[in-house]
Amino acid sequence: MSSLAFSVGNFSPRKLNTLVLKNVNTTGVSFIEFSSNHQESWSPPQLQLNEKPTLFRRREAVGLSCCFGLLDVLLQQQNAAAIEAAPCQLTVAPSGLAFCDTVVGTGPEATKGQLIKAHYVGKLENGTVFDSSYNRGKPLTFRVGVGEVIKGWDQGILGGDGVPAMLAGGKRILKLPPELGYGMRGAGCRGGSCIIPPDSVLLFDVEFIGKA
Repeated sequence: MSSLAFSVGNFSPRKLNTLVLKNVNTTGVSFIEFSSNHQESWSPPQLQLNEKPTLFRRREAVGLSCCFGLLDVLLQQQNAAAIEAAPCQLTVAPSGLAFCDTVVGTGPEATKGQLIKAHYVGKLENGTVFDSSYNRGKPLTFRVGVGEVIKGWDQGILGGDGVPAMLAGGKRILKLPPELGYGMRGAGCRGGSCIIPPDSVLLFDVEFIGKA
């Protein structure tokens, strides 16, 4: 604990009065202590500061570092939110399949005939969800490229005809024309009603997990 002190010139005091003031200013001084007496002549007090600027420079540096760190986190969150909110621009391949990568994977791409796992959400063009593996809590397992799934899925994951292959860990939006989906027959039809009506354009959010 540092102090501010000033002394009176040489004299023989008759009576000494002491006053202590705590936390007078913000210069690192904890208290001020001075003495006085009742003699007629005395020398002007000389103020001697015992400051510790290094301590405050360190505190200021730590404070600024914390502020900049918090600002950086907030900016990253805003950028991430902006990326998520940004619409995905679909690219249309010659086959009519449209695609857009929301997350580019870092793993290996699938090979024809390989048993793979993928999560998905299937929607009609009006936004109605007709199926979701996420809701079931289990990804779809199938052999890609051998006709076990609709054509748009094989092409959308394996690639080809202007569509790049998906990499494991990637997420892609697929927009399938009817001929790459369920065509004129539709799907889930019963009693004149179909879950997927004939000639429906389908939207899929596909997450390629990797090989099964």
